[in-house]
Formats: sequence, C-alpha cells, structure tokens
Amino acid sequence: MATTFTELKHFLEEVGLNYDAHEEHHIIAVGFSGEPDDTSYRDEDDDPHIQLLVRLAEHGEFVAVVVPQAWKIGDCKHRAAVCEAVARIQGKMKLIRFDLDDEGHLQPNIEIPLERAPMCTEQLHRAISSLLMVVRHFDPVIRHAMDTGKVDLSLAKVPKPPENIAEILELGESAGGLDAIERLLGDGDVPPIQA
Repeated sequence: MATTFTELKHFLEEVGLNYDAHEEHHIIAVGFSGEPDDTSYRDEDDDPHIQLLVRLAEHGEFVAVVVPQAWKIGDCKHRAAVCEAVARIQGKMKLIRFDLDDEGHLQPNIEIPLERAPMCTEQLHRAISSLLMVVRHFDPVIRHAMDTGKVDLSLAKVPKPPENIAEILELGESAGGLDAIERLLGDGDVPPIQA
C-alpha cells in the first residue's frame, strides 16, 4: 500500500488539526472556522466555516481532498456564468478542479494519484491550504456569477503583496520570523496551514 489511513491522520496531527476519522470509508473530515470579516464564504448554516474531506482510495494509491457542497448552484439561473468563473479560476490555480454533483453542489477539490509512491506531509498540507485559499479568496467571484450572471475575477479577495521592505519585514515578524517564512516558501519541514 502506497499510503495508509494512519499516515494521513498523522499528517494532520503534526500541525495540530482536529478531525473526525471515518475508518470504514477511509474519510477524514476537517473543519476550519474563520472570522466573518476575513471571508464572504458561508456554509449552509451561514457560518464562515469550511469543511474539508480527505479520502484515501485505491488501496492507498489515490488521495482526494474536497470541499463538499461548497456552493449550491442546482437552481441557479446563471449556472453558465458560474461554470465560466470556475473554469477561469482553475486556469489560474495549480492543482484545483471543480466538480458539480448530481444535486447541483459545486465542489472544489484536488486529486493526488500516488500509485506506489508514499504520500508526504507537504502534499497533503498543500492540498488543504490551496483549497482553503480558493474558497476564501474566490467566493466573491462565484457568488457574483451566481447572482448576476457576470464573471469578474477582480472581485477575488487575494491579499495584496507588500509594497516595500518595511512591510515585508513586518509581515515576516507577524508570521513568526524567518523560520516561519522559510516554511511558508517550502524550505522548512512543515508548511503552515491556517485554520
């Protein structure tokens, strides 16, 4: 087996994430709550909460990470605009894809074919971080397409990069110093996952 369910749980535990493991289906549910001012995204209960599912399949040779039922577009009269928006988002983002299930739920996801290679912690952490970023930053784009039938990628809430060295140093200190920045850039042992 390329990767085990126990290894996936360990990858989440090493960054302090709480989860619900469903051993019989090889699915792990992880929830992330945000501040209402940080994102326009809301779940079905109108909370700024994102649930992710990590699923191990094909005897450990395939891992999928998905945000189930992220947006309900089954009855949306602007489905074509929403589909255009997500296709354009997919074109800008590595790894991300969107599925539309039979009930009309749009679900961003990342699929990782491992075959016989073991999964490493960075792969799972990157998948989780990427999905959280897509949902939080591109929710305004998707909601706008749902409401108006127009696609406007400029509505994305992508953080503005620092403009000068003082802002960069301040950002570095707030991120935990040089070691944290190296982890953020992928040179450290464990990339950060923001809950």
